[in-house]
Amino acid sequence: MHTHRLDSRKNRQVWIGATVLAIGTGALLATACDARDMSVGATAAENAEIQGEVADLDQQVAAADRAAQREIDQARASSEDMPVALRERLAAAIERTEDARAEASARLDELKDSGGSHWAARRARVVEALGDLEEARHEVVAALAGGEPSLSDG
Repeated sequence: MHTHRLDSRKNRQVWIGATVLAIGTGALLATACDARDMSVGATAAENAEIQGEVADLDQQVAAADRAAQREIDQARASSEDMPVALRERLAAAIERTEDARAEASARLDELKDSGGSHWAARRARVVEALGDLEEARHEVVAALAGGEPSLSDG
């Protein structure tokens, strides 16, 4: 009988230990779930910000593309009355602008398809392509005017 009493104490200690372990595990799981829920919330906020930036860049590329197309059309219409050297310079500026338009569009498409760690690098490439397109547009305007491109050219 004495042995039975000892076994009961051991069983009780085992059950108490198991209960404490279960409570501790539950607390850890609850904390982990809360942390995961918070990171999902942050990710959703980050995704909304990224989508907003993509939409903004999409609008910028579209506006620059439309403006470049207008300038190209105007340049082509005006080029007939230009001397040969200026026409050649204008044709080169138009070609560069068309290439820059295509590049900006392609980089924007890459950005839309990217995510994670590549997103920031691809966003920077879109911004760079927009800058290149702006420079090319200035070259068209300058060629139309018969001068060198400058920042005041629109």
